[in-house]
Amino acid sequence: MSERPHISTDCAHAGEEPLAPGSTPSVMPIYQTSVYDFPDLEQVDEIFDHRKPGFIYGRYGLPNHAAFETIAAKLEEAEGAIASASGMAAIAVAFWTLIQTGDEVLIANDCYGGTLGLASRDFSRLGIATRFVPTTKLAGLEAAISPRTKILLVETLSNPVWNVIDVSALAEMCHRKGIKLLVDNTVATPYLIRPLTLGADVVLHSATKFLAGHHDITAGLIIGGREFIGRAREVQIRMGSSLAPFDAWLAVRSIKTFPLRMAQICSSALAIAQFLANHRKVETVYYPGLPAHPQHEIVRRTMRGLGGGMLSFDLKGGTGSAENFVKRLRLIRFAPSFGGVMTTISHPAKTSHRSLTPAQRAEAGISDTLLRLSIGIEEPEDIIEELERVLKEI
Repeated sequence: MSERPHISTDCAHAGEEPLAPGSTPSVMPIYQTSVYDFPDLEQVDEIFDHRKPGFIYGRYGLPNHAAFETIAAKLEEAEGAIASASGMAAIAVAFWTLIQTGDEVLIANDCYGGTLGLASRDFSRLGIATRFVPTTKLAGLEAAISPRTKILLVETLSNPVWNVIDVSALAEMCHRKGIKLLVDNTVATPYLIRPLTLGADVVLHSATKFLAGHHDITAGLIIGGREFIGRAREVQIRMGSSLAPFDAWLAVRSIKTFPLRMAQICSSALAIAQFLANHRKVETVYYPGLPAHPQHEIVRRTMRGLGGGMLSFDLKGGTGSAENFVKRLRLIRFAPSFGGVMTTISHPAKTSHRSLTPAQRAEAGISDTLLRLSIGIEEPEDIIEELERVLKEI
């Protein structure tokens, strides 16, 4: 045997020497590894059986996942959290953990279009009944519950007309009826409301949006009690919907400025909504921070009086006015997502809710003239000046 390893052996083991003692990084590094080494079989057993903390394989979880999950659980005042590859992955894992063939789920009819599409197109194939229900009238919602109903899924602020739910009232009703309340808190975020503290069973997030907030990652979160999170983690491992380590690292980095961003965004959104509400070329403004919003009292009582960073408005005129409006924008970009540091605009009928039929969109209040604004961290005066200019031109 040669005195030293061959070049192929040197290359295979390159750069894997551990750091010297005392060299602790100030920021958690990116654990760009899919697998971990073990000194013996005893430690393998201890970690696999959860008798000792540790990591095994990327699909089972990594240190960057754990860091993201820890801060997410703190923000929502929960016992645990799971980081997933997207918001839709989080919703799917939560459902597969809680339902089985023959069950029925109720879903708010004004939820995100992707959620509605999953339920309408895929649940029926698996023998799961789904009904889409309005959630702003508690009595009507309670009447819709049947003995087969296992879950009610709602959004704290519904996309894109921003209806507001009373989480406490819904939680009391669900628990009285023996069903689980799942709350998508993507838009409101824990900056405005923490649904678990008001009785919800599970909170879901598309962390792609305001939590990460820079339009540079795709991620989801499932947040809840210890027993549920344990079962959901097993489902996620089997589904293979875990998050990339770099995206988890970016999410933790981004959350460090989350409250600062949300303070600016909420303040600006209110000023912009007030401007649009007083403009003669705007038919209707949907923003829960305005006193005229039908659920503003719930916002005042449960969301610190803040309406969040999203608003929508209907232009006067036909579909052409929405097209003309978008074409004339310079500062505000058209993007079929939301929650970043730059203000963006979207057309829900052609983007987030395009999979719905015209009748379904009409039922959810989504017209062809409806435009949705995601407010960023710019000075609100600059956004108002842009909107005012375009409204004069169309």
